[in-house]
Amino acid sequence: MTEDWVLVTADVGPMSRPDFLRAIESGVLTHETMTTVIQRVKVYGDVAVVTGRGQNTGTFRGDPMRADEWITDVYTKTASGWLCAMTHLTPVTET
Repeated sequence: MTEDWVLVTADVGPMSRPDFLRAIESGVLTHETMTTVIQRVKVYGDVAVVTGRGQNTGTFRGDPMRADEWITDVYTKTASGWLCAMTHLTPVTET
């Protein structure tokens, strides 16, 4: 993750890297299972956009959670390799 990485979700909205890591460290957010299927990777020079679908289980604020989400990650190429700069999660809705 980049230092200015941000997570955007429908439930919480934008969450900074420090806030996200604090949520994990404090136990506000836990994951028991997590799977991801990458569906598309598109590279634009030093930027890459990765889309996929992920499922996870765990707890959020003490309540059990189960998520099925579309994932969009934006990566930037740095001297040390590719780092994720932004993650956007959208709940899957069956039609």
